This record gives sequence, C-alpha cells and structure tokens, in this order.
Amino acid sequence: MPLISFDGICLPLEEVQNNPARFALHLERAKKNPGYAVCGCKPSSIASPLRLVIRRYGKLFHLARWPDEGAKHDATTCPFFATPGPIVESAGPTQDAIRNAPDGMNAKLDISLSVRTVDRVQPSGESSRTRTAGRRSAPLLGFLQRIWGDAGLNQWSGGGQRNWGVCNAQVLAQLGEGKLNGRPIQEVLHVTRRYEETQQAAIKAEFDDFLARIQTTAEVSERGIVIAEIKSVDQSKYSFVVKLRQTFETFFAHKDAIEKAAKSFRYAWSMIGNSDARVIAVLVLERTRDDNLRVIDLALQLCNKAFIPCDSSYEVAMANRLVTEHRRFRKPMRLGPGDDMLPDFVLTDTGTETAIEVYGMESHDAYRLRKAQKQLLYAKRGTTCVEWVPPADLASVRFPRVA
Repeated sequence: MPLISFDGICLPLEEVQNNPARFALHLERAKKNPGYAVCGCKPSSIASPLRLVIRRYGKLFHLARWPDEGAKHDATTCPFFATPGPIVESAGPTQDAIRNAPDGMNAKLDISLSVRTVDRVQPSGESSRTRTAGRRSAPLLGFLQRIWGDAGLNQWSGGGQRNWGVCNAQVLAQLGEGKLNGRPIQEVLHVTRRYEETQQAAIKAEFDDFLARIQTTAEVSERGIVIAEIKSVDQSKYSFVVKLRQTFETFFAHKDAIEKAAKSFRYAWSMIGNSDARVIAVLVLERTRDDNLRVIDLALQLCNKAFIPCDSSYEVAMANRLVTEHRRFRKPMRLGPGDDMLPDFVLTDTGTETAIEVYGMESHDAYRLRKAQKQLLYAKRGTTCVEWVPPADLASVRFPRVA
C-alpha cells in the first residue's frame, strides 16, 4: 500500500486505516489546513499533489479519493485508483437507487427505517418496506455489493493481507457524509470497527451510542442498519442468536428471518464459521418492546479470507490461491457499458487481462448451455481464459505468468 502524508507525518495507508483513533487529531488538523491528505503512490510535486479527501465519520476520519482524480493513482498498487470518470455518477436515470456524490453515497433501500407500531403485528415483510413512487429502491445485498465494489474491495493488488480495519476504512470513506433513505447515513448505519484492545472501551461506547438510537415506542419503531462480519448463528431456546466478529454484541433473530437468509444466501450461509472464508452481513435491527435488539432482515455476502467477494465455495478457494500467489486480480461485480458477461475473476497482471472461470453445476442443462456460450464468446474475442471445473484439483490449474 502507498505512503500517505498529512499534518507533517508520512505513514503506510494500512497503518492509518487500522488505527483511525490514533491519527484522528492529525487528520482533523489536515482537514482544516490544507484541506486534504497526500497519496504517495506516484511521484508528485508540491504544486500538484495527489490529494485525498478527508471525511469525518463520527469522531474519526477516513481517506477517500479526490473527485475526478482516481485515474491519476497507480493502477497496480493503490486502492484509490479508479478508471477515468467523475465521482458524481449514476449508472442510469436520476431515479437510480444508489448514487455517488462528492460528499458520499446517497442510497434508497427497499426497507423502512421508521415504522409505525400501532396495531403492527409482523416484524418485517412487504408491508414494512418503502413504497414511495419515483426513485427506485435497492435490496440489501445490492446495496452491500455496490459499497464493496465502489470501495475497491473487489480488487487485489498482490499484497500480503487485508483485514477488517482496511475494509472498515474503505467502506466508511465511500459512505462519507451521504444519505440513506433521505436521512444522514451516519445516524442510521454503523460499520463495526476492527477490534483493538487499547480502544475496546471507545469502540464499545461508539457502538452502544448507535444502538441506543434504535428505539420502539407505542407509536413508532426507529430501526438501524449494521454492516459487520458474521461469526456464527446459533439456535437458542426461542429464536436464533447472531454473533459478530470484532465485537461481543449479539442479536436475536426470529426463525423466519434466519430461514429466509439461509435459503436466499445459501452459499454464504454454508461458509459461516469456515476459516477459509469471511461472510459479511448487512443487518436491519429493531428493538422489541421488552428492550431487546433483534434482526428483522439481513443479507449475506460470501468473501475469501482477504474479503474479495465470491459466489461459491469454489470461488473462495480460487480467490485464496490467487492471493497466496500474490497475483493482481479483481472480481467483477456488475456489467459495465458494452459488457454481455461477467467472468468470475480477471487477472490484471498478465499484460492483456486474463479471464478466470470457475465452472460447476455440470449436471444442469441450462448451466452447460451458458458455459458453452461463454466459451464461444471468449474464443471469438481471442480472450485468454483459465478454467477450473471442480472437483478437479485446483492445484492442477495453471495461470499465465505475470507480465
């Protein structure tokens, strides 16, 4: 990762991301004067530094790419690199559910954050979702995947590791001071912090302050959203208990919500607790009338050990191998202009990019047809594609050399 300069100090980006409290005062001063931090991924002059936005999130600060300057960063080593294009963007019409703006993300989700409780009987479901006309709304998983992709967490630069501190910093930088369902995003969404022994009390106080905003009265239920890594989901006497990594906090969940998640996100669900994978969740929380917090809705994203999104356990194995071998690659998250298919992964260190396909479900006719169509497209375009068809040994797969 590059060196970052601010307030007279110069440090590796990862150190700043993993220890936000330690550098909060320095970043606050730099935010006031000169108004930015400097990225050292490429040589720059005093007159033309590679600036980084310093965004406040609660009492801490996080770094984000400067508007319109993502393409100036090093494409192979810097997480602030982005293909040319303005930061104010929308993938479609103005009614798009998720937009990026200079101050952060503006999103509308298909859930309600404030629900009347008078005569309400069901904890979740369609009746509690937003139904306003006009702007479209995004599902929880779509929201999580958009954040992950826009934060650059679907890319790997060939480094040695990525922990939750890096994920937290890059997600918060992407969210910024944006809005969620028309409300300040920092008021209704919390991204759990990386556990630090020396910061344990502050981290707990910060989380408790957020959870205290989730209240249910006789008239209204004010909900909150948490993005965190799942540790386990255990059955209790009357419901389920959801445990998160990085915190000792636990939440109850009704059987219906758990069964729905297990069915909707079966690949991620099956990997919870597996040391080769990470499972990221976006949780919608509500306080019960007896003052307990419960999960009323959730979405899960399966990742490999370095938090690269994956769609199956086989993709997890492939991504883990690529990380171990220090390859540069990305996981395509959504179709771009002119795209008609998404490779499972793309090697970016081979001169011309190399597609990687992890095939499965060979017993399904529709899947075999789609596989044949993909192979035909790769052949027509002359695109190099590395294929793995489990249960063949992953070690037998050969990658092109690094250019």
